[in-house]
Amino acid sequence: MAALEPRGIAGRGKFKILCLHGIGTNAEIFEAQTDRDVRPTASLRYHLGSPTAYDFDFVDGAHPWPPYPGILDIFGPQQICLSYFDGSASSSLAALDDLATHLIENGPFDAVMGFSMGGAMAATLLLQPQNPLLDKPEWVRARAMVHSAVFLCATLPVDVMELRRGEMAWIKLQDVGPCGKLRPISIPTVHAWSPGDVDNPGESKALVSMCDASERVEILHSAGHGVPSNRSEITAISSAIRKMLHSMRN
Repeated sequence: MAALEPRGIAGRGKFKILCLHGIGTNAEIFEAQTDRDVRPTASLRYHLGSPTAYDFDFVDGAHPWPPYPGILDIFGPQQICLSYFDGSASSSLAALDDLATHLIENGPFDAVMGFSMGGAMAATLLLQPQNPLLDKPEWVRARAMVHSAVFLCATLPVDVMELRRGEMAWIKLQDVGPCGKLRPISIPTVHAWSPGDVDNPGESKALVSMCDASERVEILHSAGHGVPSNRSEITAISSAIRKMLHSMRN
Protein backbone atom coordinates (compact mmCIF):
# COMPACT_ATOMS: atom_id res chain seq x y z
CA MET A 1 0.00 0.00 0.00
CA ALA A 2 1.37 3.40 -0.94
CA ALA A 3 1.65 6.37 1.36
CA LEU A 4 -2.03 7.13 1.82
CA GLU A 5 -3.63 10.53 1.72
CA PRO A 6 -7.08 10.73 3.31
CA ARG A 7 -9.63 12.81 1.43
CA GLY A 8 -10.77 14.81 4.40
CA ILE A 9 -11.61 14.08 8.01
CA ALA A 10 -15.31 13.55 8.55
CA GLY A 11 -17.14 14.97 11.50
CA ARG A 12 -19.25 12.67 13.63
CA GLY A 13 -22.25 13.68 11.53
CA LYS A 14 -20.87 11.93 8.45
CA PHE A 15 -20.37 8.23 7.88
CA LYS A 16 -16.70 7.71 7.19
CA ILE A 17 -15.93 4.74 4.93
CA LEU A 18 -12.53 3.38 3.93
CA CYS A 19 -12.65 1.89 0.41
CA LEU A 20 -10.19 -0.78 -0.79
CA HIS A 21 -10.07 -1.74 -4.47
CA GLY A 22 -9.61 -5.13 -6.14
CA ILE A 23 -6.41 -6.51 -7.63
CA GLY A 24 -5.50 -5.19 -11.08
CA THR A 25 -7.57 -2.02 -10.67
CA ASN A 26 -7.01 1.11 -8.56
CA ALA A 27 -8.77 3.55 -6.24
CA GLU A 28 -9.96 5.72 -9.14
CA ILE A 29 -11.57 2.71 -10.83
CA PHE A 30 -13.27 1.55 -7.62
CA GLU A 31 -14.54 5.07 -7.10
CA ALA A 32 -15.98 5.06 -10.64
CA GLN A 33 -17.49 1.58 -10.17
CA THR A 34 -19.54 2.92 -7.26
CA ASP A 35 -19.91 6.54 -8.44
CA ARG A 36 -23.29 8.29 -8.26
CA ASP A 37 -22.25 10.61 -11.12
CA VAL A 38 -20.93 7.94 -13.51
CA ARG A 39 -23.84 5.49 -13.20
CA PRO A 40 -26.47 7.32 -11.14
CA THR A 41 -29.40 4.90 -10.95
CA ALA A 42 -27.11 1.84 -10.98
CA SER A 43 -24.59 3.22 -8.50
CA LEU A 44 -24.11 1.92 -4.99
CA ARG A 45 -23.21 5.35 -3.65
CA TYR A 46 -26.25 6.94 -5.35
CA HIS A 47 -28.56 4.55 -3.52
CA LEU A 48 -26.79 5.11 -0.20
CA GLY A 49 -28.32 8.58 -0.18
CA SER A 50 -27.08 12.14 0.06
CA PRO A 51 -23.35 12.51 -0.68
CA THR A 52 -23.12 15.01 2.18
CA ALA A 53 -23.83 12.14 4.59
CA TYR A 54 -20.65 10.25 3.69
CA ASP A 55 -16.90 10.69 3.57
CA PHE A 56 -15.36 8.03 1.31
CA ASP A 57 -11.61 7.44 1.62
CA PHE A 58 -10.40 5.55 -1.49
CA VAL A 59 -6.82 4.32 -1.23
CA ASP A 60 -4.43 2.83 -3.78
CA GLY A 61 -2.21 -0.21 -3.56
CA ALA A 62 1.54 0.31 -3.85
CA HIS A 63 2.44 -2.34 -6.43
CA PRO A 64 1.89 -2.18 -10.22
CA TRP A 65 -0.15 -5.15 -11.42
CA PRO A 66 -1.52 -6.39 -14.74
CA PRO A 67 -5.02 -5.03 -15.34
CA TYR A 68 -7.90 -7.27 -14.38
CA PRO A 69 -9.53 -8.72 -17.54
CA GLY A 70 -11.80 -6.17 -19.20
CA ILE A 71 -10.81 -3.26 -16.96
CA LEU A 72 -8.95 -1.26 -19.62
CA ASP A 73 -11.78 -1.80 -22.10
CA ILE A 74 -14.09 0.03 -19.71
CA PHE A 75 -11.84 2.56 -18.01
CA GLY A 76 -9.22 3.21 -20.69
CA PRO A 77 -5.61 2.24 -21.42
CA GLN A 78 -4.26 5.19 -19.44
CA GLN A 79 -5.08 3.46 -16.15
CA ILE A 80 -2.18 2.30 -13.97
CA CYS A 81 -3.46 -0.84 -12.30
CA LEU A 82 -2.30 -1.84 -8.86
CA SER A 83 -2.23 -4.41 -6.10
CA TYR A 84 -1.77 -3.97 -2.36
CA PHE A 85 1.04 -6.55 -2.37
CA ASP A 86 3.41 -8.15 -4.88
CA GLY A 87 2.39 -11.76 -4.32
CA SER A 88 4.99 -12.56 -1.67
CA ALA A 89 4.42 -13.31 2.00
CA SER A 90 6.65 -10.45 3.15
CA SER A 91 4.82 -7.97 0.94
CA SER A 92 1.47 -9.21 2.25
CA LEU A 93 2.56 -8.58 5.83
CA ALA A 94 3.83 -5.12 4.88
CA ALA A 95 0.49 -4.31 3.23
CA LEU A 96 -1.38 -5.33 6.38
CA ASP A 97 0.93 -3.14 8.47
CA ASP A 98 0.28 -0.23 6.09
CA LEU A 99 -3.47 -0.78 6.34
CA ALA A 100 -3.26 -0.85 10.14
CA THR A 101 -1.24 2.38 10.13
CA HIS A 102 -3.77 4.09 7.87
CA LEU A 103 -6.65 3.05 10.12
CA ILE A 104 -4.88 4.26 13.25
CA GLU A 105 -3.79 7.58 11.73
CA ASN A 106 -7.05 8.39 9.93
CA GLY A 107 -9.74 6.51 11.85
CA PRO A 108 -12.08 5.76 13.29
CA PHE A 109 -14.12 4.57 10.30
CA ASP A 110 -17.79 3.71 10.43
CA ALA A 111 -17.05 1.01 7.85
CA VAL A 112 -14.43 -0.45 5.60
CA MET A 113 -15.72 -1.41 2.14
CA GLY A 114 -13.57 -3.77 0.11
CA PHE A 115 -14.01 -5.33 -3.31
CA SER A 116 -12.33 -8.68 -4.05
CA MET A 117 -8.74 -8.40 -2.75
CA GLY A 118 -9.67 -5.22 -0.87
CA GLY A 119 -12.26 -7.20 1.07
CA ALA A 120 -9.75 -9.98 1.73
CA MET A 121 -7.26 -7.43 3.07
CA ALA A 122 -9.82 -6.02 5.48
CA ALA A 123 -10.97 -9.47 6.59
CA THR A 124 -7.39 -10.62 7.20
CA LEU A 125 -6.83 -7.73 9.58
CA LEU A 126 -10.22 -8.13 11.28
CA LEU A 127 -9.78 -11.84 12.03
CA GLN A 128 -8.36 -11.91 15.53
CA PRO A 129 -6.15 -14.80 16.72
CA GLN A 130 -7.49 -16.88 19.60
CA ASN A 131 -4.08 -16.55 21.27
CA PRO A 132 -3.49 -12.84 21.99
CA LEU A 133 0.26 -13.47 22.09
CA LEU A 134 0.12 -14.08 18.33
CA ASP A 135 -1.46 -10.68 17.68
CA LYS A 136 0.28 -7.37 17.02
CA PRO A 137 -0.50 -4.34 19.22
CA GLU A 138 -0.81 -2.12 16.14
CA TRP A 139 -3.35 -4.50 14.59
CA VAL A 140 -5.37 -4.56 17.82
CA ARG A 141 -5.50 -0.75 17.74
CA ALA A 142 -6.40 -0.78 14.05
CA ARG A 143 -9.32 -3.18 14.53
CA ALA A 144 -10.80 -0.82 17.09
CA MET A 145 -10.91 1.83 14.35
CA VAL A 146 -13.30 -0.23 12.19
CA HIS A 147 -16.92 -0.36 13.33
CA SER A 148 -18.38 -2.42 10.46
CA ALA A 149 -17.44 -3.95 7.11
CA VAL A 150 -18.90 -4.27 3.62
CA PHE A 151 -17.52 -7.16 1.57
CA LEU A 152 -18.18 -6.97 -2.19
CA CYS A 153 -17.19 -10.24 -3.90
CA ALA A 154 -14.46 -10.55 -1.28
CA THR A 155 -11.88 -13.27 -1.75
CA LEU A 156 -10.42 -15.40 1.03
CA PRO A 157 -8.34 -13.74 3.75
CA VAL A 158 -4.72 -14.80 3.96
CA ASP A 159 -3.24 -16.83 6.80
CA VAL A 160 -1.04 -14.44 8.77
CA MET A 161 0.67 -17.21 10.71
CA GLU A 162 1.79 -18.82 7.46
CA LEU A 163 2.88 -15.44 6.10
CA ARG A 164 5.21 -15.11 9.07
CA ARG A 165 6.78 -18.40 8.02
CA GLY A 166 7.33 -17.00 4.55
CA GLU A 167 4.50 -18.96 2.93
CA MET A 168 1.47 -17.68 1.04
CA ALA A 169 -1.62 -19.47 2.35
CA TRP A 170 -5.29 -18.69 2.80
CA ILE A 171 -7.67 -19.11 5.71
CA LYS A 172 -9.91 -22.19 5.69
CA LEU A 173 -13.33 -22.38 7.32
CA GLN A 174 -12.05 -24.72 10.02
CA ASP A 175 -9.47 -22.10 11.02
CA VAL A 176 -12.23 -19.82 12.34
CA GLY A 177 -14.33 -20.52 15.42
CA PRO A 178 -14.01 -22.08 18.88
CA CYS A 179 -11.88 -24.98 17.61
CA GLY A 180 -9.85 -22.88 15.20
CA LYS A 181 -6.95 -20.48 15.56
CA LEU A 182 -9.01 -17.37 14.79
CA ARG A 183 -12.11 -15.75 16.25
CA PRO A 184 -14.96 -14.90 13.87
CA ILE A 185 -15.19 -11.27 12.77
CA SER A 186 -17.49 -9.82 15.42
CA ILE A 187 -18.42 -6.40 14.02
CA PRO A 188 -21.52 -5.96 11.80
CA THR A 189 -20.92 -7.04 8.20
CA VAL A 190 -22.72 -6.87 4.86
CA HIS A 191 -21.72 -9.47 2.27
CA ALA A 192 -22.67 -9.01 -1.40
CA TRP A 193 -21.57 -11.88 -3.60
CA SER A 194 -22.64 -13.85 -6.65
CA PRO A 195 -23.19 -17.60 -7.07
CA GLY A 196 -22.04 -16.95 -10.65
CA ASP A 197 -18.57 -15.82 -9.57
CA VAL A 198 -16.40 -18.18 -11.62
CA ASP A 199 -13.18 -16.26 -10.95
CA ASN A 200 -13.10 -17.07 -7.24
CA PRO A 201 -15.89 -19.62 -6.71
CA GLY A 202 -17.01 -20.18 -3.15
CA GLU A 203 -14.59 -17.71 -1.57
CA SER A 204 -17.08 -14.96 -0.75
CA LYS A 205 -19.50 -17.53 0.65
CA ALA A 206 -16.75 -18.94 2.87
CA LEU A 207 -15.99 -15.48 4.24
CA VAL A 208 -19.64 -15.10 5.25
CA SER A 209 -19.21 -18.06 7.60
CA MET A 210 -16.10 -16.44 9.11
CA CYS A 211 -18.25 -13.61 10.48
CA ASP A 212 -20.57 -13.54 13.49
CA ALA A 213 -23.91 -14.98 12.35
CA SER A 214 -25.88 -12.55 14.51
CA GLU A 215 -24.13 -9.52 12.99
CA ARG A 216 -24.00 -10.37 9.29
CA VAL A 217 -26.28 -9.72 6.33
CA GLU A 218 -25.85 -11.67 3.11
CA ILE A 219 -27.12 -10.45 -0.27
CA LEU A 220 -26.73 -12.35 -3.54
CA HIS A 221 -26.32 -10.60 -6.88
CA SER A 222 -25.98 -11.57 -10.54
CA ALA A 223 -22.79 -9.70 -11.49
CA GLY A 224 -20.34 -12.58 -11.12
CA HIS A 225 -17.00 -11.28 -9.85
CA GLY A 226 -17.94 -7.65 -10.34
CA VAL A 227 -19.54 -4.64 -8.71
CA PRO A 228 -23.27 -5.14 -9.32
CA SER A 229 -25.27 -2.58 -11.28
CA ASN A 230 -28.71 -4.21 -11.39
CA ARG A 231 -30.99 -1.65 -9.81
CA SER A 232 -32.92 -4.00 -7.53
CA GLU A 233 -29.70 -5.66 -6.34
CA ILE A 234 -27.98 -2.33 -5.71
CA THR A 235 -31.05 -1.12 -3.84
CA ALA A 236 -30.96 -4.18 -1.58
CA ILE A 237 -27.22 -3.84 -0.91
CA SER A 238 -27.37 -0.12 -0.20
CA SER A 239 -30.39 -0.58 2.05
CA ALA A 240 -28.51 -3.18 4.11
CA ILE A 241 -25.49 -0.88 4.39
CA ARG A 242 -27.61 2.10 5.47
CA LYS A 243 -29.44 0.00 8.04
CA MET A 244 -26.15 -1.29 9.43
CA LEU A 245 -24.58 2.17 9.65
CA HIS A 246 -27.60 3.81 11.25
CA SER A 247 -28.04 0.97 13.76
CA MET A 248 -24.55 1.69 15.10
CA ARG A 249 -25.47 5.34 15.69
CA ASN A 250 -28.65 4.54 17.62
